[in-house]
Order: sequence, then C-alpha cells, then structure tokens
Amino acid sequence: MTYKLSKLSIVLFGVLVSGAAVAADMQDQSGGKQNSAAGTINAGGFEVKPTLGLMLGRNDNVGMASTVKTAATFTKLTPKIVVEMPTHGQVYSGTYSGAYANYSGSAQDNFTDHNFGLAAKNDWSARFNSLVNVDYNKGHDGRNALPTVNTFKELWHTTGLKGKVHYGADNAQGQFELTAGQVNKRYDSNNSTRTQLMNTDTTNVTGEFFYKIAPATNMIFHAGNQNISYLDAAAQSRDSTERQFMLGVKWEATAKTTGSIKVGTVKKSFALATTPSASNSVWDAQVTWSPLTYSNVNFTLKQSAAESFGTGSYMVSNDTKIDWSHEWTSQVKSKLSVGDGQDKYQAVAQVNKRQTYGAGLTYSVNRWLNAGADYQFSKRNSTNTALTYKQNILMFVLDGTL
Repeated sequence: MTYKLSKLSIVLFGVLVSGAAVAADMQDQSGGKQNSAAGTINAGGFEVKPTLGLMLGRNDNVGMASTVKTAATFTKLTPKIVVEMPTHGQVYSGTYSGAYANYSGSAQDNFTDHNFGLAAKNDWSARFNSLVNVDYNKGHDGRNALPTVNTFKELWHTTGLKGKVHYGADNAQGQFELTAGQVNKRYDSNNSTRTQLMNTDTTNVTGEFFYKIAPATNMIFHAGNQNISYLDAAAQSRDSTERQFMLGVKWEATAKTTGSIKVGTVKKSFALATTPSASNSVWDAQVTWSPLTYSNVNFTLKQSAAESFGTGSYMVSNDTKIDWSHEWTSQVKSKLSVGDGQDKYQAVAQVNKRQTYGAGLTYSVNRWLNAGADYQFSKRNSTNTALTYKQNILMFVLDGTL
C-alpha cells in the first residue's frame, strides 16, 4: 500500500515540527519563563494550552457502503486551544477544537467540524462547588453513519447549556450532585429524506446521591428525567419522556481497580397514546484495572435507550468495550481495543450488530512531539442490508504541543 502526500500535508508537517521546535527554543532561551508547565503558555493571568494533530491515512470504505465502496487516502488536521483563567480556586476557560479532513478522490466526504466551549468551575466552599458549560458544535454525519439510511453526508449544529452542582465534603458520609442541561440540534442540510425530521430539543435533569459504606467505596442512588421534543410536525409523534432509576456502587483504588457500576430501569413514555410506553433494563459499568503502574485496562459495559429516528419507536443500545494501554518504555506506548454492540429497534423487527477493533503505537520523539500509527476496523451487520458494512482505516499520526 502506497501513500501520496499532498503539498498541503507536507506544508502542515513542516509547520508542526518547526513551530514546536521554535517554541522549545523560546522556552530554553527564557530560562523556563515562557511555559509554566509542559504545553502551557503564561499570558498575564491566562494559561494558554495549544495542541496540533496531523493524520495521514487510508480508508477503504469512506461511505460505509454495503456494496459499492469508495476507498481514499486522507489528510486530517486537528487543532485545539484551551485558554484558562484560574483565580482563587475558580477556573474560567474557553476551548476551541476543530477537525479538517480532505479525502483524495472523494471530495463529497471532505468535512470541517468545529467545537467552541466556555466553562466556569467554582469552588464556593469546602462543601459546595459548581460547573457550568456552554457549547456550540458544528459537525456532520458521514454517509450511512446514522441508524437510518443516509447516502449523503449531512451537516448539523448543536447548542448546549449544562450545569452541575455538588454538595458534600470529600470525606463526608453523604454527597449529592444535581445536573441539568439542554441541547438543541439542527440539521443544516437535508440531502437524505429523514434528516429534516431529526431536529430536536433535549432537556434533562439528573440527581445522584453518594453514601459512603467504606473508606473508598460509595453507594450510588441515581434518578434522571429526559424530555425529547421534535420540531417538525411530521415527527412530533416521537416526542417522549424518559425516566431512569439506577442503584450502584463507586470505588477508588481498591485492589488496583477503580470504577463504578450502576443498574436499573428506564421507562419511555410518548406524547401520543397510540405509541405505547415501554420499560427496559439499563446499566452503566466503567472499571479500570491497573495490574502495573504503567499498564491499564478499561472495561465499559452500557445499555440505554436511544432515538431511532423513525424506524420503530426507539432503540435499546448496548455496548461492551475493552481498552488496554501499556507503556513499554518512557518513550514507547501501545493501545489495543475491542468493542461489541447492538441496536435493537422497538416495535419493528430490525437489529444492528456492531464490532470494532483497534491497535496503536506511539513514540515520544521529545517532550513536545509524538509520532505513531493507528489501525481501526469496524463493521455493522443489520437486518436492513443497506446498513451493513465493513471498514478498515490505517493512519500515521503526529501530535505536537508547546
């Protein structure tokens, strides 16, 4: 397999390497005053953290097609900058991250995604703190990426507001968290027949109570309510409310593991009585096992309700994933991942089965530059044959910071 680098790729590579080198020289010449920490620039009362990633690779099925496949080499640039203003235990920050991708020979799949975020983290006392996030995303759904057939790339944007308050000291017997938020999603393109029916307003409120039962272990009592409203009149029959109740446990640094496990039930009620309410079991387990200080295995198991966008009434999705990261030396790191999932549509006989595999190797050239290679394989088998596909992606990655 051969790769042809575009002129843009070569220029970006040069900018990445030379820019980081200049930054390193500036730090050395200033006696370390330029950067207060690795990757951080002091600018008055602000801390600026810029990063830049460059990916060069090949995708053998860009449109996730079941029959006629499009293979293409690609260049992807991922800049990110975080500006923080820490003051007296409070942190105010702004973040921009982007993804700019160009596919050689498949211009219809080129995309430019943006994310803008503002956050305020406040510690009002030893017992009470809060976090507020405001986000704007401009993204896309690739061809056939949706749980319904979409043979064209679709563009969308979201605006979101989320707030969380926490009450309780670190070692208190009981602690409480309340989270509330709203996300509005709007499709800016309607090339597929259904995306015009997928504009939604979603609001949610979640409460969690933690009760200490051991020095590093807490019981979790979880309750949540989510309202999903569709804007298009033809889709408002799918307006629904989800009520979720879960019970679980959370622990830290116990026998080399940390994590949380919650199980419970969710009830989905629809605005129209013609669509009957339904209840399903749900669970959320996230466990990290660290057999060595330089080796971590992450286990994730989850089942939840999800929107099906008109195919049936909704979906029950479950996912199982295992990630293993290992530091072979101070410069060489590897990662392996395996994932298995299923989307079962309610009220219709449709099931999507999903599998993913991944492998990566990273070499730290120096403090500010990492180089590596990644391989990703994914496939989906569906009772709707138009949604069945296989995809292989191989890419070489450069990550730079100041």
